[in-house]
Amino acid sequence: MPVLRNAEHMSLAEIEGGIATFGKKARDGKLSIDEMTGGTFTITNGGTFGSMMSTPI
Repeated sequence: MPVLRNAEHMSLAEIEGGIATFGKKARDGKLSIDEMTGGTFTITNGGTFGSMMSTPI
């Protein structure tokens, strides 16, 4: 999972832009190791699939 660093200092629009950038890089196979390390927690939304609990891999 890519890590959006310093999100506490970002506006909602900046967070959305960061997520979109990571999505494009992931689709293009261009995420770096540095962008995927150092996270402390992960936010997911498995509810769109009808699940109540899930674990990202």
